[in-house]
Amino acid sequence: MIASAVYLRLMSSQQTTAPSAEEFAACGRRQIRLRQALSQHKLDALLVSNPKDIHYLTNFIGDDSLLLVSANTASIITDARYDEFLEPWRGSSVAKVVMGTRHKLDEAVDRECTSQAIATLGIQAEYLSVAELSKFQASLKGIKIENAVGLVGKLRMLKDESEIDTIIKAGALQCEALNAAIAQLELSMTEREFAGLIEYEMKRRGASGPSFDTTVSAGPNSSIIHCISGSTPICQGTLLIDWGAVLDGYCSDMTRTFAIGKFPEKVGEIYKIVLHAQQSAIDACASGKTCAQIDGVARSIIEVAGYGEYFGHGLGHGLGLDVHEDPYLNQLGGDIVLEPGMVVTVEPGIYLPGIGGVRIEDDIAITNTGHRVLTDYPKDLNEMIIEPVVAERGAVH
Repeated sequence: MIASAVYLRLMSSQQTTAPSAEEFAACGRRQIRLRQALSQHKLDALLVSNPKDIHYLTNFIGDDSLLLVSANTASIITDARYDEFLEPWRGSSVAKVVMGTRHKLDEAVDRECTSQAIATLGIQAEYLSVAELSKFQASLKGIKIENAVGLVGKLRMLKDESEIDTIIKAGALQCEALNAAIAQLELSMTEREFAGLIEYEMKRRGASGPSFDTTVSAGPNSSIIHCISGSTPICQGTLLIDWGAVLDGYCSDMTRTFAIGKFPEKVGEIYKIVLHAQQSAIDACASGKTCAQIDGVARSIIEVAGYGEYFGHGLGHGLGLDVHEDPYLNQLGGDIVLEPGMVVTVEPGIYLPGIGGVRIEDDIAITNTGHRVLTDYPKDLNEMIIEPVVAERGAVH
């Protein structure tokens, strides 16, 4: 079915193209896996309310919409705002489209559950407010509602090749954007301005937006682990940049620590330690290892170097439709085993208050034979020196 012009205009702000037959087929395979999980949990259906999970299972992105997945049917339940938008889905087998009334979708859910004789309904309790749950409980009389936390999240941990390929493309896009922004960097430009420039360059190249608010932290601000880019001017010294792009719904995430002119001596010292810790942890990434084991590889190197107390976060996190998702590489992950298809970040750091910090981050896919590094940007110490095109605003070299 040919998508309408209105549909394509709507999609341009959310997805780069209308879903292809291959994308719909991937969604169908994911629904099969979900139905197997529903059977194991003795649920007749799952009401999916998390927009990222609805996207994962149907390729549809829409506000205030729901997805009901039962043993034989997936139903996108939404309102008239998306009527024309959903034409491609009506021509597919991935889901039927049910139009309800905005703010009263519980009534449409009740009709669907009744028509399918659903007796036990799972809900995503982690995404429903107490008020929303009460609303469904009042509408779905006679239906047993069960907490089904994490069912879709567990499926999402294992990426297929198309998902990994999209993450790779998002990473390449963000690297190109950063290089373009660096080429325009002026001393005395603020952290906030440069962060905005990076995000602009990512959008110019096809990103729907940043994976998160871009972090640019200059000088001693680089020791603040979750620094909020502000009005601090970029000057000689350390410049930490944590940035990522969203492409076709999937996130990339990288961090690099640069020096304007040259690294302060202490920052240069800890950079070598962090780089060694990161590369060692990447080398250790493999199916069968626990998340805590990978975290321990990097953490032990930093501790032996005498900076253990200055590494105050986990080694990394899962990456996909959300920039932070399961699994998490940290000391608490002793029972979580890496499997082929998982995508994680590896991002050790050392942060010295009043001096500066270093973090180096890449995206890694776990494979049958070990791992695959999905991001490609220089990180050797000698390659991280930036010479701004303008020494000060208006003062051309």
